[in-house]
Amino acid sequence: MNLILRMHIHILISILLCFSVTTISADTNYDSYVLGFGSCITEKRDQPIWSAIEKEDINEFFFMGDNVYGDSEDGLLQEMKASYEKQRVLFPEWLFKKKLNAIWDDHDYGKNDGGAEYPLKKEAQKLFLEFWNVKKDDPRHNRDGIYFSEKLKIGDLSVNLIGLDTRYHRSPLDQTDKPYYPTQDKSKTILGVEQWEWLENELSKENDLLIIVSSIQVLATNHVFEKWHNFPHERERLLKLLENISSPVIILSGDRHKAGLYRSKNIIEMTSSSMNKPISRPFRFIWDLLFKETDDLLNGEMYYGENYGVLTIGVNQNLMLELKGIDGELILQHTIKKGALKAPSS
Repeated sequence: MNLILRMHIHILISILLCFSVTTISADTNYDSYVLGFGSCITEKRDQPIWSAIEKEDINEFFFMGDNVYGDSEDGLLQEMKASYEKQRVLFPEWLFKKKLNAIWDDHDYGKNDGGAEYPLKKEAQKLFLEFWNVKKDDPRHNRDGIYFSEKLKIGDLSVNLIGLDTRYHRSPLDQTDKPYYPTQDKSKTILGVEQWEWLENELSKENDLLIIVSSIQVLATNHVFEKWHNFPHERERLLKLLENISSPVIILSGDRHKAGLYRSKNIIEMTSSSMNKPISRPFRFIWDLLFKETDDLLNGEMYYGENYGVLTIGVNQNLMLELKGIDGELILQHTIKKGALKAPSS
């Protein structure tokens, strides 16, 4: 057996062992819970940010899209398969001992800025579910799209964690390339009929905290890239549903290759992007000059460096939402007082 073959076998065994420990019972009751999250992590660059994330002692990491950069101009999936194979090896071993969840965005969906028109979306979904080791009895294997929900029990607190699919059913954008502007066509959709019905049912359930993960930004309106506001009727529909929820609502999003914190009524949105593919320093000045965001819902400034997010939920403590830089330095922070998290009365 030659050296190269032995190396490949060793890598394969390591991958199988790593992925075999990612499944944690949904019935587990936690005293506290630390959710790490991030987006836009290419397999074509080093990933030093994992060193800082390891120190956070997370229970779970949520990949919010562009988890590989496997899309190609021809739309075929050979590059996607190769990207997944490379990413498996790049992820640190300790990560696979944590719970992992993921949704996709365009670059791991298969088409840049793509939506429902992508012809290989079923095949792309199969690759996605295989890579993330989603159990065979999971509903995602039998539905169109990778949206899902997860219930967490943290002491007496009930948490609903929802991952949305903003690609599989999304209608074509009005423009064929950037800049993108809001459509006036109210027949167009982001989620599609079935996913909307599913989401409305999820939002009708009682919980103490609602966390929604969307690959693209929900609250932001003041930029010309992908966002929910490109379908303003869809954004309005979602916000009306969320504003009627009595519990705190946290939205986590990615995509932008910059990060920020947004707030609207009972809704907090933290955008975390990118983990290892930031806008290069020479272009940041030009970027701000041409695309300076002055969104009314944006709290403070956008952050351009590599970053990740941490959401800490404790039974007898404030909820802490933090954005951190590549070395773990604190960039942004938002606190929800423990009194706002009201467990159901017994």
